[in-house]
Amino acid sequence: MNTQVPFALKTSLKMCIQRLRYAQEKQQSLAKKSRREVAQLLGEGKELKAHYRIETLINDDVHEELLDILELYCELLHARIALLNNVVDEADLIDRHVDDGLNEAVRAVVYAVLHAPEIKELQQVRDLLTFKFGPDFYRAIVDAKVGVPEKVLKKCSPNLPGEELVTLYLREIASAYDVPYSKALDPSQEETGELESTLSPGDSSSDDGRPIVAVDNGSLEDKKHPITVKKPRKNSDNIGVDLKVPQDIKKQIRVKTTKENVHETDLGELQERFAALRR
Repeated sequence: MNTQVPFALKTSLKMCIQRLRYAQEKQQSLAKKSRREVAQLLGEGKELKAHYRIETLINDDVHEELLDILELYCELLHARIALLNNVVDEADLIDRHVDDGLNEAVRAVVYAVLHAPEIKELQQVRDLLTFKFGPDFYRAIVDAKVGVPEKVLKKCSPNLPGEELVTLYLREIASAYDVPYSKALDPSQEETGELESTLSPGDSSSDDGRPIVAVDNGSLEDKKHPITVKKPRKNSDNIGVDLKVPQDIKKQIRVKTTKENVHETDLGELQERFAALRR
């Protein structure tokens, strides 16, 4: 292995991590805008248009999830760069570095480059790993998908979203933006999550002294409570899954949900920008 590669690989991984974070932030901003547009379409009764827009939004979410996975793998490789530099060849990688995640991370990054073309730094990492392990190693991963994690393969091959997933997304948006949707669950029929099932209507907005509060992902922490739990950000894998908590502490938790308004969200973003400029 060339003596300049260890330093070059570490530098490229660091740059790659930063670029992946930036790309995710950009994707999240675009997704917010797309959700507002879908909410407007639902509000105008254009459900078919909203359906088609959601299909694109879901695939964008899947791509963002891929970027998140790649960031974690690059973090792992960067943190264990000394171990990676001491790997002799592919056989050594398989024999000694399956349990510590290096083998999986290397193969995931090499394979996923073609599916994240906007991350140019990822291509540099791939080229350095190919130089280290050889062209046969690269071809085995790209052509035969040898050792590539299933979760990466899934995110790299998005298909047309199923009807059920599209409906779940539209229900979430209709609920968040308080707009009508023909397939929205009737409140009397809606399945309640493990947290919500213990609450009365007034609990979600009143300060009842409960020590733990659960808030939507992205919401600010509630300083009145010693413990704030943030619910997982909804994505293509968990959008239909509620947050689960142990039975013995359910009564100690209060849930806060935030209804979004299209215009209020725009105003909130502007206020945040002005606040950042004043810092």
